[in-house]
Amino acid sequence: MRGNFGEIKPLKPWDLTLTGVCTEDAPRTVRFLTGAVMACGGCVLSRRFDGGEAAAIEFEFVRAGCVEMYSVLIAAGLELSAQSHRTLAALCQCTRETLEATGADPVRVELTVREAAADSRCEPGGCSSPFRGA
Repeated sequence: MRGNFGEIKPLKPWDLTLTGVCTEDAPRTVRFLTGAVMACGGCVLSRRFDGGEAAAIEFEFVRAGCVEMYSVLIAAGLELSAQSHRTLAALCQCTRETLEATGADPVRVELTVREAAADSRCEPGGCSSPFRGA
């Protein structure tokens, strides 16, 4: 992006704040994500463990790897919030449309993971909830 007098202004990186729920213990999920992010070429900046029910991870990656990172979050078993899905979908769509110009741009993610309540956990093969008849 060009500013006044032709100097080049750096573009602000994508700074994403995401939230998700896991069916396992949150610290374990963040430890899994640490390895998965690094395996996809990302860089883990920090991790925080708030007891057994919540944890957070902050990481960076280049935009060209956004679809892989989105896939890693889903493969980890996270149920992302609707806003988190919208944010990641926008990132992936924008990156696809501008890959040559923006593929090397940094993306920074702060992801908070909370453990699902015991009564809302999913069984392998799908979620089930008690039948509520009319």
